[in-house]
Amino acid sequence: MKSTPTVKIGELLVRQGDLTPEQVREILDQQSRTGRPFGDLAERMFGVSPKAVEQAWIEQYVQFGNEVDLEVQPVDIHVLQLVNRRQAWQFRVLPLYTEQNEIIAATCREALSRALNFAWKNLEMPMHFMIARRNQLEMFLMRHYPFPGANELPLAG
Repeated sequence: MKSTPTVKIGELLVRQGDLTPEQVREILDQQSRTGRPFGDLAERMFGVSPKAVEQAWIEQYVQFGNEVDLEVQPVDIHVLQLVNRRQAWQFRVLPLYTEQNEIIAATCREALSRALNFAWKNLEMPMHFMIARRNQLEMFLMRHYPFPGANELPLAG
């Protein structure tokens, strides 16, 4: 069950020191007129760095729920075949099962941005990510996509 984030991206950017509350109000006003994404407007209107927007967005996404325990998640072997071993490790993506025409997958907080970009560009079905602890995710990746030494490789930025 998905829930909505408790903190808005504008609030997170204020907490990070990238925007002021007044700038957030200006962006929201512009957003109501144009329909453009908040992060895009923050970058265009106030020069907020894409990295700062991405960090706030990841923080917002992580708030959708607590970390999941992969030991209790179902794994459909047919869904595992949607990514190959290289993709699974490179993007730290573990497809688990499908639900209502959406792939439910796991990644870790550190890989969320890369995992989302991979899914958007490479998969035909939408993918919803649950956040797992990195060491547990890598243990499951090793179980389903064996690649000796892969979990010792640094996570590419």
